[in-house]
Amino acid sequence: MQTVLLCDDELMNRKVASKILNKEGFNVVEAQNGKEAIELLKETKVDVILMDLMMPVMDGYEATQIIKSYDKLSTIPLIIISALSDKEAIIKGLKLGANEYLTKPYDITEFTLRIKNAAKVSHYQNMEKNHKALLEAQVKEKTKALENALEEVQNNEKDIISILSKTAEYRDNETSMHTIRVGDMAALIARKFGWSDDEVELMRLAAPMHDIGKVGIEDIILLKPGKLDDDEFLKMKEHALIGHSILSQKNAPLLKLAAEIAHTHHEKYNGSGYPRGLKEDEIPLSGAIVSVVDVFDALLSERPYKKAFSLEQALDIIQGDSGSHFHPKVVELFLSSLDELLAIRKRLSDV
Repeated sequence: MQTVLLCDDELMNRKVASKILNKEGFNVVEAQNGKEAIELLKETKVDVILMDLMMPVMDGYEATQIIKSYDKLSTIPLIIISALSDKEAIIKGLKLGANEYLTKPYDITEFTLRIKNAAKVSHYQNMEKNHKALLEAQVKEKTKALENALEEVQNNEKDIISILSKTAEYRDNETSMHTIRVGDMAALIARKFGWSDDEVELMRLAAPMHDIGKVGIEDIILLKPGKLDDDEFLKMKEHALIGHSILSQKNAPLLKLAAEIAHTHHEKYNGSGYPRGLKEDEIPLSGAIVSVVDVFDALLSERPYKKAFSLEQALDIIQGDSGSHFHPKVVELFLSSLDELLAIRKRLSDV
């Protein structure tokens, strides 16, 4: 049963209208002025509003304006009630947002039809509103499910990266902290280049995979304590291609960036690097960044085949190779970020 709010200060008018509406199957709630009507609307679900204009306390103009200003109430069909000769009052009420008008005294047939039509509009509006709310709830639910699925995929990617990094550590003399430091340092420099938060986070996760291709290099070469001969070095250089091959099997953003870094972090700015002899801006920025921080951290780290370089020696090498081995802009940002880079080394020091 639909409900009509009847707002009129005249008791007799309310009785007549209520009797007609009850006979047509409507439930009626009554208010004597605009203030009472608004209070009723806060507690009662109403399908149609009948609003007299001239009332004490709060007239129909003010009440109509207030009702139409609330999103939850503005769609309820509102019919103003006015004297037949009061054309200006009707126009003013319509301008304030009223949907229809009825004149006093009521023509029962017209009165009944107007209310029924307004009730139908209200019914369809409620159906549309409920349908929209249902669709929004379904979209929200599916969006949440997709977000959860995406998060699971991203976590799986991170787990894969972590597992592969651990695998590489067992084949090499480098420590896990070195690879983590490279990730954090590379992320810092990427941020200095203006990368977004998401891109920086991908760099932090992908950069530790730069040497994953070493899993495909023979132990006799990989673990050799001395300098590699020419043939051995040719074999060692293959790790960039192997790493790219391992990581490029899927097109996920994290693995895609990791594959790019593995493929290009041994390229040199002057074109003398490997595996493709890229030069200058042909080298992806990701590979150029990792090239600098990887060498820097390796120089400062002790290995079975070498002593750790001093900070001064390491910086001399980085600066000296700017424009030949390393991208000059990367070196510039690297040097300006030295205190932050050293803080990363201290925080992630080898135990």
